[in-house]
Amino acid sequence: MKLAIFLFIMIFLLIVTFSYRRRLHLFEMMFIWMMVWVITHSVSSIIIENLELVSISQRLDEFWLHVFKRLILYPLIIILFIDFYVRVKSKSKKMATLGLNLLVMVLLERLFIILGVLFSHHFMIWMSVLEWSFTLLITYLSWYWYRKKYISR
Repeated sequence: MKLAIFLFIMIFLLIVTFSYRRRLHLFEMMFIWMMVWVITHSVSSIIIENLELVSISQRLDEFWLHVFKRLILYPLIIILFIDFYVRVKSKSKKMATLGLNLLVMVLLERLFIILGVLFSHHFMIWMSVLEWSFTLLITYLSWYWYRKKYISR
């Protein structure tokens, strides 16, 4: 049941992301997607799981839910927030967008712990904030560099 609801939400986000008029170029979206994927799936997962802060459920459907959220859901949400970040002109609204993006990512991770997809051993909320702050910082900086270097020509 969890997987079906998750797939519905994921497909809805995919439709929203690629159907409305966005400010991000398709190559920017692919670049952001790959950056988020590399950071969350490689670096974050290895560090968090090797420190035994969380572990993945042994059930097959929950394992696939974990894989799909790392590969599709997290990049989609970050792409939507970056697109909104580009649309906003005020610096205070841009900072609020960054803060809201961090809050959404931390709450999503906590939600997956509550749903039983992840098991919390020594996991604390400040570690999730630190993990997502690092991920978002690297993603936003690399996207900004990419946009400035290649798209603005």
